[in-house]
Amino acid sequence: MRSRIAGATALSTAMICGLTLMTAAPAAAKAPARPYDFNGDGRRDIAIGSPDGTAGGRRAAGFVSVALGTAKGFARPKVIGQAGSAVPGSAETGDRFGAALASADFNRDGYADLAVGAPGENQGAGIVTILWGSPSGLGRASTRGEGSAAGVRHRFGQSLAAGDVQGDGAPELFVSVPGTDRFTWISFTGKGGSQKVTGRYVDGTWLATGDVNGDGRGDVVSAWYDTNGPEVNRRRGFTVFLGGADGRLTKSTTVYAPVHALAVADYDGDRRADVAVGDTFDRPSTGGRVTVHRGSWLGVGSPYAIDQRTSGVPGLGVNEDDFGASLAVGDANGDGRADLAVGAPKADVGSAPDAGRAYVLFGSASGLTGRGARAVSQNSGGVPGGAEDYDLFGHAVSLLDHNGDGRADLGIGAPGENGDSGSVTVVRGSSAGLSSQASGYTPGSFGARTGGARLGAVIGG
Repeated sequence: MRSRIAGATALSTAMICGLTLMTAAPAAAKAPARPYDFNGDGRRDIAIGSPDGTAGGRRAAGFVSVALGTAKGFARPKVIGQAGSAVPGSAETGDRFGAALASADFNRDGYADLAVGAPGENQGAGIVTILWGSPSGLGRASTRGEGSAAGVRHRFGQSLAAGDVQGDGAPELFVSVPGTDRFTWISFTGKGGSQKVTGRYVDGTWLATGDVNGDGRGDVVSAWYDTNGPEVNRRRGFTVFLGGADGRLTKSTTVYAPVHALAVADYDGDRRADVAVGDTFDRPSTGGRVTVHRGSWLGVGSPYAIDQRTSGVPGLGVNEDDFGASLAVGDANGDGRADLAVGAPKADVGSAPDAGRAYVLFGSASGLTGRGARAVSQNSGGVPGGAEDYDLFGHAVSLLDHNGDGRADLGIGAPGENGDSGSVTVVRGSSAGLSSQASGYTPGSFGARTGGARLGAVIGG
């Protein structure tokens, strides 16, 4: 039986804990690794982008913090960026290395690889770095750009997603280029391509992949916003592009609606991926909402919405909570259905404004509901630290099984923690959805500079 989660999409010092590495089999004998399993041991690893962090003395040059998942925590933490010798190029002010992350086993050698966007590279032309997996984790690196099509402020790599549009087991990397009217894709086994979206350049973009029409091939969802679009009611929205056996994309449904985050997965178990869209505006839902557009053979079908006033969802939405500012997909309770993590980074906690909160909504035969929904803040039992003003806990979220117990763990970024040093909290998954076991990580946990790192701005997964 095909997993209901399989079609889901959309971030170098002392040990945190020990890790015993297994002897690697020959590459040809290993099955392709799942995303974010950089050393091929069956556990998902963690990758955290700090695009505004200082690297090589350059502000907002950016870097990525990585550690390997183990049964007890994380091991082999390190910082990767253009200031080091392993990554081509050099750290420059405003490169924003780590602004976007995506993972898949692009070369199918049994070790997941990591794509890193640096949309500010070369006066905003942008570039993507591929960090290749190995038995010891991420190692060698190579870069991809627009080539002769590159242009100032194209911002190649602002958003990334991995998917398999041909259904042949060979994943492609999809790259947004908001300074043009299209996104591109990189094939590691054949010819890539590009796809027109809006017909004009836009301010921001999101990409996600999943099998929306249930034909066994990955589809691409491209969302955008354009503050200066000539038609006000078309300044925000998303379009579904259906994958084909020939590697081409066919434009399907377009929905014009506010988009602030995007995640694609099969939440109701009908073997078609649904498109979840975060909308942080206070209308029609006070504090923000998530709207889920059901997958259908034509693209997307009827939508439904969940907000903080939905029965079962903890708390009560208030203006500017930003519920839906970040989304991530995984199976937190191990029941085989996709669940959704939702960030509300500007939610007040106690007397602390914009301290932030994260939620998990669970999948069911009827889709995502409020039943059993969980909310986590830094005032929750077992969570390290405490809620403080402007922590922005929930600015980024992830759902990945880091310890290999079959349940996804909830990663929560708080880039405003401790004067913009930032932090990441990982709450273990359980059969009830989330456990009371949580660990906290700071820039120093990975060997990064503390000041202005904004750790947790981007989390892979």
